[in-house]
Amino acid sequence: MDETPSNDKPAKDFNKIDLAQLQSFSFGTQWTQDKGAPSGKSDGGRESRRDDRPRREGPGNFSNAPRDRRGFRKPAGPDAGGAAPADDKGAPSAPREGGFEPRRDDRPRREGGGRGDFHGGGGPRREGGPRFGGPREGGFVAERDRGPYISPFFNVTFYPEDTGFAALAKVIRSSCRTYELFEIARVIIGKNDRFVAVIQHKIAEGAPADAAKPVPFGIAVPDGTPFENEAAAIAYVLDKHLGQFFDVAEVEIEAPKGNFQVVNKCTVTGELLGPPNYHRYNQIVQQHFAANIRLPFEVYRNKIESVREPEAIAQWLEKMKKTTRYTWKLSAPAAAPVEGEAAPEAVPAPSFDTIEEARQYLLATAREKVVRITDTVRFHGKNLETLPQGELRRALEGALERQRRFPLDTANALRGRLRREGFTIFKKGSKGVSYVCAVKRKFRIPGQTFADSIGALIAFIETHPMIKASELTEKFLGFAAPVAAKPAEGAAPEAAPAPALTSEQQSKLNRLNGDLRWLVSEGYVTEFIDGRLFAPPPVVEARKKEIEGSEHDPENFPEVPVAETPATPPAEETAPESPAS
Repeated sequence: MDETPSNDKPAKDFNKIDLAQLQSFSFGTQWTQDKGAPSGKSDGGRESRRDDRPRREGPGNFSNAPRDRRGFRKPAGPDAGGAAPADDKGAPSAPREGGFEPRRDDRPRREGGGRGDFHGGGGPRREGGPRFGGPREGGFVAERDRGPYISPFFNVTFYPEDTGFAALAKVIRSSCRTYELFEIARVIIGKNDRFVAVIQHKIAEGAPADAAKPVPFGIAVPDGTPFENEAAAIAYVLDKHLGQFFDVAEVEIEAPKGNFQVVNKCTVTGELLGPPNYHRYNQIVQQHFAANIRLPFEVYRNKIESVREPEAIAQWLEKMKKTTRYTWKLSAPAAAPVEGEAAPEAVPAPSFDTIEEARQYLLATAREKVVRITDTVRFHGKNLETLPQGELRRALEGALERQRRFPLDTANALRGRLRREGFTIFKKGSKGVSYVCAVKRKFRIPGQTFADSIGALIAFIETHPMIKASELTEKFLGFAAPVAAKPAEGAAPEAAPAPALTSEQQSKLNRLNGDLRWLVSEGYVTEFIDGRLFAPPPVVEARKKEIEGSEHDPENFPEVPVAETPATPPAEETAPESPAS
């Protein structure tokens, strides 16, 4: 190569850089640029920021605020020498990695995302919403809690379990107290062993009368577990209760005989299925597919491969020497021998070498002991945890959660049961709160007289509505009643020394307790679960008959405040039972 320098002089404009050509140059990545968008100029030659996104109108939308239209400025970092350039307001702009200058935006920012936030949209931030800043899992915004599940297929209603309801009714009768209907409903559905769930198919509104009936439920007879259909119940019994019908044992048999040149293999599980010319091949494939594969059958067939190695064929033959034998357990008892004749020989119980043969024999011989079909399921709540996962369980758990939040449907279902048991149900207050009592209420009429002590007590309760029974001794009789002393921590409880009551005070106290008990048991005074007392004012005879024949109180009755009731009615009530009227 000739390295002698040339003596030719370069042109005048050679190697001169025109800085104006870099005005529209962008140091950003190529995918961030809109190649098809023309570059507009505004504000003294600076490029305008193009934004063709639709803008929403209304409060909380900041997209209509003035946008920052400053052009690109290459930051002067430490390598370039000198300080970073200042913005329009004199504040220095911090350099960013990649040569981008952060846009200045003095508009208010929403917490958790600024303007253009992908998940924020353009509206106000909603707490926990699916697109408005809710919790994110795996990079996606979690959906908002939509409340308990509502099944589109089944209706679920809850009723009290018989044994628990009998104990509850006994307590209400013996105490003669008045309970809120919703509180009784909450007690019943509070624990799974206190209720029975009734499940029915939903009927579409406006459906024609000749519409196809829904598929009936299947009930597994051995344990009463319900299923959406009969086939699911049969499969459950064969899986969980097969030992009730068959003795299952592994036995040695002869290997299959034949000319087997190839054996098919499942590529999903690695199981050797058998030669295609084996007489049970299709049955084996179907059983293996049903037990192990979760793909469509047509897709699964393409995943079966043929193996010609002699080792694989020998391995399959060795495997087929062992089989599971199902021997019938419910054989009919042998007939009694006839006198003078030889005893009949015992007939061997039938046995089967495949589960499909055993299934067919079971359904043909003892189907009524396997499955029962019905249009309505009655399911005890104590078995909820053992109910298999599926639509039935989701429907039941969703309905139970809704009722535990607000037991309206359970309370309405409870009304008929309470009335059949002889309880009185009435409403009180502007909100129509329903109450239950074993005593039928009675109302006084003007001029009605009682014994002096009873008349004075009911008049005092009428003028002091919602007074507690424990306060009557002090406020009505004028002296303190004896109370039990509070035992020291860790010490055995001891009775407090009773105040020195005179014989006259003790007599008044005994009379007060007897009179109050009579007024409550007769229905002239209502005693609520928290001990508060209420005596309705006298009403005219015509109004009295109207009220006693209705579930509603007069409008001038005060609304009873919701009391803090225990989870279950107090079991220590020992007052004698009052006959329900």
